[in-house]
Amino acid sequence: MKKSDVTYEELRELLLDLGCSEARDSKRLAFTHPALGTFLLFRLYGPEENVNARDMVVVRRQLIDNGLIEESAFDRFMQKASA
Repeated sequence: MKKSDVTYEELRELLLDLGCSEARDSKRLAFTHPALGTFLLFRLYGPEENVNARDMVVVRRQLIDNGLIEESAFDRFMQKASA
């Protein structure tokens, strides 16, 4: 599966900065936002592991469609992560 240039830790920091909270169990990671409830579920990633590209497409769509981030701000995040 194709990987993005974004590590899980970079994605985690973005989501926490946007007001999300993280929960993990033995099988998955979940992010919850007060206005949305649980809206992102992932397999377990290590902090320095690159997030797969398909997960990043889902993250982008969820954040933009739910008004948590502007498209241009998300694009800047992706550019910074790949630098």
